[in-house]
Amino acid sequence: MSIGIVCKTVDITPEIPVFLRGHAMRKEKSKGVHDRLEAVVSWLKIGEIRNLFVNGDVSGWDYEFVHAFKRKVMEQCNVKAEHIVLSATHTHSGPTLFTVDQDQPHDEAYRQEVLKKLVETAVSIYDQEVPVSQVVCSSGNSEGYYGNRNGKDKYGDQKITLLEFKNEKNENLAAFVHLSCHSTVLSPQEYQISGDLLGALRRKLTPLLHVTPMMMNGNAGDMSNRLYRKNNDFKELDRISQGIAYQIMGFSEKMTLDLSDEQENSFTFEVAYDTDKETLKKKIEEFNVKLESTTEFDARKWLISEIAGFKRKLAVDHVDLKFETTILRMKDLELVILPCELVSAFGKQIKKTSTAKCCIVWGYANGQTTYVVEASEFNGGHDGIATHLPKGKAEEYVALILQHLFD
Repeated sequence: MSIGIVCKTVDITPEIPVFLRGHAMRKEKSKGVHDRLEAVVSWLKIGEIRNLFVNGDVSGWDYEFVHAFKRKVMEQCNVKAEHIVLSATHTHSGPTLFTVDQDQPHDEAYRQEVLKKLVETAVSIYDQEVPVSQVVCSSGNSEGYYGNRNGKDKYGDQKITLLEFKNEKNENLAAFVHLSCHSTVLSPQEYQISGDLLGALRRKLTPLLHVTPMMMNGNAGDMSNRLYRKNNDFKELDRISQGIAYQIMGFSEKMTLDLSDEQENSFTFEVAYDTDKETLKKKIEEFNVKLESTTEFDARKWLISEIAGFKRKLAVDHVDLKFETTILRMKDLELVILPCELVSAFGKQIKKTSTAKCCIVWGYANGQTTYVVEASEFNGGHDGIATHLPKGKAEEYVALILQHLFD
């Protein structure tokens, strides 16, 4: 079966000051640009089936944006909605695009500009795929740069997968890099726009791979470099991204993948409940007391984030969550596409259950709902406190994912 691929990179950097999404401590708009934000757009054709994959340097995309993007692309290109993936690196130093942020509102003109750029880029390279002769999968673990952010002794997923799409001369036509880590080296006191870790890693890998790779953030709900970084400035960002890039290029575990007979399986998991406001008020009081006696910077940052999260929950009377989930199976490659922040234990469970030679859990994709955290970690780390899912619902969702791997 024939395989074709084409990629293009587009600049999505705002040219005006904007609010940066991801840290509750930040109250002002951005102050300059450290590195340009990019989106990598790729059409992957398997036989007669086309897939459109996009990854951008933003915190996330809401459903309204995702649905608008898919609709506009489908008006001009022959592709099914289920075969379009709009994903985010999840940088916390990128612009707010969500329409629900009251304290840090988005800029609508910029939001529409990004939508227009992404659609135009996708349409401009439609039906321009170049034949792929070989797909090489390399994998290995990253050591010493990131892990479970709630404790070095806790369960984590440091596996990184590199997919290289090669022509008959063994030259790279495109590359996808999958890892599971919050893109958050930089301090919340940094107001310069940046793609942070995944953006920096993409730039480090580009000259080594001879193509600009698409970054695919995975089950990073409880994964970050918080307990591993020596600082939280741009010098440290350079050190960490350089180190991970060299680790990736040194992977010795390689195999060739057969991408054929593509199958798609989609479902929506829904959760609805009334907000327990009395419990939330007590939590806010409890955390405010802790904040008054806390002086260490990272601890204060964590508490401020939790208080802000509780307040956001308190402002909502009723919660309705929809997890629009898609699984794409291309014989040896399985993509599990999730609109949430899945924790590492669930991600590893999904990958272990899959019968594909290579299974990629692709988070922050086609929407962003909430953290999906195992019941044992509730009210523990940030992810266990911030999740909007009631205790035990995460297990139900993951069970449905596992079931659909075999449907």
